[in-house]
Amino acid sequence: MRGFHSFDEYISQQGGVLSRSELIDAGWSADEVRLGVQFGTLHRLCRGWYGARGLPAAVRDAWAHGGPLACVSALRFLDVIDADVVADEPPHVCRPARGHRLRYAALATIHWSDEAYRSGTRWSVAPETALQQAARCAPDALPESEQWRRPRSRWLDGLE
Repeated sequence: MRGFHSFDEYISQQGGVLSRSELIDAGWSADEVRLGVQFGTLHRLCRGWYGARGLPAAVRDAWAHGGPLACVSALRFLDVIDADVVADEPPHVCRPARGHRLRYAALATIHWSDEAYRSGTRWSVAPETALQQAARCAPDALPESEQWRRPRSRWLDGLE
């Protein structure tokens, strides 16, 4: 028994997004997880996933659809493209191929791919993956410069 008040601290230390099974593996019981949500000490993002209170709104919104930011939403979050380019669009979210659309989620563009889902962090797919997704999904959102059209650009090389 770890206690209700340490959820947020632990989730933050682990990157901000954790699954129910990860919380149980860390020592909380299923009842503590349920009660943590009920009493507001644990923030549920979607079924089976929980987030830290300090999670950015864009990441929290993506997880309401069951996965990390993808495509142009990830590129906007990572400051690769201007926020004005896709500001009013529903989020682009990556879900595993074996997943299912969440019944009560609002509008979103879902990118179904196991490889992309595992490519980055729980906040966002990898920048290279997001660029590939955007080239297929929303090419008009990408800058016209040729460096953005190549799979590996100098900008991406600087991330490693």
